Amino acid sequence: MTFYLCCHDAIFSFRYAVRMRHSRRKAPSSDRSWQIPAEFAEKRQQSDARMKRARGSSSQGGGSTPKRQRPQDNGEQQYAERMEPREAEVGIVEHIHLRNFMCHSRLDVPLYPHVNFIVGNNGSGKSAVVTALVVGLGGKAAVTNRGTQIKSFIKYGKQTGEVEIRLRNRGPDAYRPTEYGDSITVVRKFSADGGSRYMLKSVHGKLVSDKREELHKILDQFNIQVDNPVAILNQDTSRNFLHSKNACDKYKFFLKATQLEQMQRDYELANERKTCTIDIITVKEKMMPKLKVEVCKWEDKFKNLGAISDLREKVKSLKQEMAWAFVYEKEKKLEPLEKNLRVEEARLPKFVEKAEQAKAKVEECSRRNKALQEEVKRMTVEAEKLLPLHKEQKEKFNAAKIALRAASNETKNIERDLRSATSEREQIQTRIHELQQTAQHDYEAERRARQQKMEMLEEQIRSAESRQRTTHHEREQYQAAVSRYKEEVYSVSNLQTLQSARSNRLKRFGAWVPSAIAKIDEWHRQGRFHQKPRGPLGACFQLADQSWSLGVEACLRALIHSFVCHDHHDEKLLEQILIQECPNRRRPAIITCRFRDQRHDVSKFCVRNSQFPTVLDILQCEDPVVANALIDQRGVENVILIADAGEARTVMMRRPPTNCKEAFTREGDQLFCLPTFRYYSTDMTTARFLTSDVEEEIIHQKRELERLAQEVKDLAQRRSVLSKDIAANAREEKKCETQLMKIGETITNLKYELNELRCVEDPAPVDISTLEEDVRAYTTQITTLQERRAMALRTLEEKQQQCGEAEKQFKEIEAEMKKRTDSDIPLKEELSAVETELDTAKQHRKHYETKLSEQEKNIKQERKKVQEMKKEIEITLRIEKEEKSQGDPEEITRCYNEKKTSYLKMQKEVKNLKRFIDNLAKVMAHREEAYSKFQRMIALRTKYYFIVMLSHRKYLGKMTFNHAARSLEMWVSPTEDSQMPKDLKTLSGGERSFSTVCFILSLWNAMESPFRCLDEFDVFMDMVNRQISMDMMLEVAKSQMERQFIFLTPQDMSSMRQRFNFRIFQMPNPDRTGNQSTLPFRPVGQARAEEEEED
Repeated sequence: MTFYLCCHDAIFSFRYAVRMRHSRRKAPSSDRSWQIPAEFAEKRQQSDARMKRARGSSSQGGGSTPKRQRPQDNGEQQYAERMEPREAEVGIVEHIHLRNFMCHSRLDVPLYPHVNFIVGNNGSGKSAVVTALVVGLGGKAAVTNRGTQIKSFIKYGKQTGEVEIRLRNRGPDAYRPTEYGDSITVVRKFSADGGSRYMLKSVHGKLVSDKREELHKILDQFNIQVDNPVAILNQDTSRNFLHSKNACDKYKFFLKATQLEQMQRDYELANERKTCTIDIITVKEKMMPKLKVEVCKWEDKFKNLGAISDLREKVKSLKQEMAWAFVYEKEKKLEPLEKNLRVEEARLPKFVEKAEQAKAKVEECSRRNKALQEEVKRMTVEAEKLLPLHKEQKEKFNAAKIALRAASNETKNIERDLRSATSEREQIQTRIHELQQTAQHDYEAERRARQQKMEMLEEQIRSAESRQRTTHHEREQYQAAVSRYKEEVYSVSNLQTLQSARSNRLKRFGAWVPSAIAKIDEWHRQGRFHQKPRGPLGACFQLADQSWSLGVEACLRALIHSFVCHDHHDEKLLEQILIQECPNRRRPAIITCRFRDQRHDVSKFCVRNSQFPTVLDILQCEDPVVANALIDQRGVENVILIADAGEARTVMMRRPPTNCKEAFTREGDQLFCLPTFRYYSTDMTTARFLTSDVEEEIIHQKRELERLAQEVKDLAQRRSVLSKDIAANAREEKKCETQLMKIGETITNLKYELNELRCVEDPAPVDISTLEEDVRAYTTQITTLQERRAMALRTLEEKQQQCGEAEKQFKEIEAEMKKRTDSDIPLKEELSAVETELDTAKQHRKHYETKLSEQEKNIKQERKKVQEMKKEIEITLRIEKEEKSQGDPEEITRCYNEKKTSYLKMQKEVKNLKRFIDNLAKVMAHREEAYSKFQRMIALRTKYYFIVMLSHRKYLGKMTFNHAARSLEMWVSPTEDSQMPKDLKTLSGGERSFSTVCFILSLWNAMESPFRCLDEFDVFMDMVNRQISMDMMLEVAKSQMERQFIFLTPQDMSSMRQRFNFRIFQMPNPDRTGNQSTLPFRPVGQARAEEEEED
């Protein structure tokens, strides 16, 4: 029976591995070797459920693998439903709840089934959500790169922590829907003493299971891979993996992301079970001759029972002999069992020795690892000591280069002036020589005639210009008469608007605002809002100094009209009010963040050591909710106000205050500080919403209205006449335009003729004294410039010497720093090798400890068999002692039938197993060939998508797979005209981040996880790369409606809602009590040991 179970266990394991990957092949019903016993029925049902979700990767693996068959009765309908994009039914995250986790006391994160953005300032705890997702679904702490122990995630000062994750569980692929319902809630609680436990609840909150194995079954059913670095990509992996990992590590990353690594392990398990089955067949074949001899022996005894009566006494004697033969057989079976026991006991010391050697190896590697870490730390400290001197010498070298450049420019300027003066002197001397050689002619008559004609042309030009000015003036009068009435109507309507704003200050933000605010107050009194919304924000504060109204309004912009809500429930109610009150207008933005009774403490992050006020200083706001919203959304504590534009340029370019990010002038111009200094002029002339001088403007408009009242009355009486005048003036205006064009052409022609006459040169007088004076002046200037050149050359030589000395000192310091830094590289490489060796040693220790445990278990089983056999022999001896005087034909018949049945059964089993092994060999050969094709297809498609994604930024890229060497090389060129691609380590932060996004998107196409999560992938991108990367990811998400996407970013994503449909969750600022700023991490060795004890 033991051999039977082992054999079928091997068969089931292989089928499970094969059926999990590639195509799904239906087993022939007539072949008994493919059928699984009843005790494996439950496991088979689980494996069949898991196959349903693998259809994507099997259908994409290439044409060599047969596709999954569909039912024929409603196949077309199912195909149409499957082709229609819809939300995922299983596996997506619906809600995440954190309690006492990292920096959050309590946090609820509702998630949209498709695309979600979790946004918030740096330090707001966004990455804690990703960490909670991994930890809550059973992942180890080391996978998160945030800690090495589960208990390190508990909030400072608390004893317990909790993560609750709700997963969707609908449709035909739902996991145990009758027990869990439409959703499964996974709760993981952990305490400061290192304990951890799971609770799996139904949709109604009923506890279904508390086993970790049940969670693994659920994740396997939903195809959720917690340790897949592409499915859940944290900050450190997205920032460093392309830069730090070598080609082999990148290939391992590719195998793990595409589940090819899991397929390899499944095939290896199948081959291992195949070997075990062959060993079982060999053992049974060796046992069959011995069993056949026993069957023949008992068959002879059975035949002797039919002898004649005169041999009955002999039969009794034979019965006694047969009984002793049975005992003898039992004793013969006891001998190999005792022999096996001795063999297993003899192998035990070897495993004990191996386990001790592995343990010693682990301790030795741990000591070497600690020593290398201390040495690397010491070398790093020594290198850092040179940083101040390196910085000082670099500054001296830069100053010397600047001085050398200035001296060089001065020398070049003097040389240029000297060449210019020399050239001018030579030209004048040549001119003198020509004049002395030229005979004088009488040009007086010709000059007088030309002068008379020039005077006549000038008179004609003056006359034409006079007519042009007169016509232009008439056209302006006609235009003024046409637009006068329109200006008066505008003045009256402007006055009415100002008077309305005086009666209700909210109307300056829109005529619909007062009625909307009234409805908000009414709904708040009715208790429909959890917290009363605030807004418009521009109406919720005053300015301490009205002279800054334009600058503050240019800074806040659209935030002036925005509203603030406490939660998404209040947001939906407020959106209903805005739709009702302003249906045909552009509705203001709604900001959702949890209300607090106290204003944020920005003393650590605000602008320091500044003589200029910040926008937060100018605002007079009593409501902490409004102040917190302006701090969170605009960062008003980091924006300063500088009255003069010139002074603002100087401050932001040379000496910006600490923590200052932007500045605004009194006229509303915007400036950014170094290293990306920019200056933007505003398009606003006056403040429209923050000014408080409404009364003064109303008085001015009233005076103007009184002056125009009578004139407006007259215009009303003469309206018909005025309309005719307007039409007549318009016609006259067109005539004037035509006349102006003709006069302009006449003036242009006259001026052209006059310029030609003026260009005629008169003969110069023969007197060359002026030219000779110029020659003497240039000679004096040349002498002065030569002296200045000599002095400048001496200065240049001094500056070159000083620069050379500074450069020499700087290079010496730099070489020393490089020498110390390079000396760290072998140590770090050795440290990496030791860490790898340590991991290998730990694996070996675990392997030999497992083998030792198995060996002890085998010895225990062998001893148990020996004891059972001895007991059986003793029992048989006692029975035969009682039946010694008589034989038992029934016992002989029973033994004969049992032996014969066992022999025939074993013979049939060996035959079936041999046939199965032959089929298995063929199937494995087919599977390995299909795996190779699938591997090449996945690699080819990944390369194709990687190149396509890079092309969105007009980058060039290359990806090379070497499956034999298990390596993956990637190159990226940021420009199309580059001849050779660049290694990823040479790219800038933004270029490397964009390449990372392209590589991730290419792997997403080959991954079947129901959700993807990215944490601050754009941290090193510029605006262009960030926008293109975001568009690419959202387009991919739009084409994959059945997947869920979770993006974490500190950027404001509200502007992209016009093109894409997604949900934004605004992270509240965490409550960092107890001055908790970092997680209480522990040393890696100690933490890993504690984690292994915990697991």
